[in-house]
Amino acid sequence: MKYTHFDDILPNHRTDFVMLYFAACRSLRELQAAIRRTNGGKLTCRQAWLLRRIQNKFVQMVARLKATQRNEIPNIPNAKYPTGIIIDLKSPQGNVFYLMGLANRLIRELGLSAEEITEFKREQASATTYQAHLNLLRKWFGIVFVGV
Repeated sequence: MKYTHFDDILPNHRTDFVMLYFAACRSLRELQAAIRRTNGGKLTCRQAWLLRRIQNKFVQMVARLKATQRNEIPNIPNAKYPTGIIIDLKSPQGNVFYLMGLANRLIRELGLSAEEITEFKREQASATTYQAHLNLLRKWFGIVFVGV
């Protein structure tokens, strides 16, 4: 299967995003059902993980679209490491454990120094509420939260 590069896709005004989102979710469910039929009703851990990953990417696309429609383009001015990530708090990604896992992944990917990691971990340990964790992620990584 050959994929079209993002820059090569021309605008199309005959479809809207909501219709595409639901069509993609329906295709994902059909793919899951087809995999289950071929595997005797079970998904391997890798297959289940890949399907969840695709589903999370759909959620991220919707969150970005909603933020764009509200003119909430990611721009946290004082973020130490602006990433431009948008997270819909009403989705499974709004879970505080997911958010802290994301923070740990960003720390690895951005290559923070040992002192910065220690400082982040200290601030993370002192954050006792959900809102404090959100503020911490805004401050460090410039993450925009929608669906509040």
